[in-house]
Amino acid sequence: MRYSVCGGGKRVRGILTLLASQVVDGPWSDALPAACAVEMVHSYSLIHDDLP
Repeated sequence: MRYSVCGGGKRVRGILTLLASQVVDGPWSDALPAACAVEMVHSYSLIHDDLP
């Protein structure tokens, strides 16, 4: 898990989620779990894509 979180990458999807929260005047603390979930789904899709 640490490798996945601390590794390189732009994490654009999570940042866009947080920025969208700001656009609608939502606090980052409410959007952070959603941003993490978006990044986890993206990581899952990359791993799943590599399976035979």
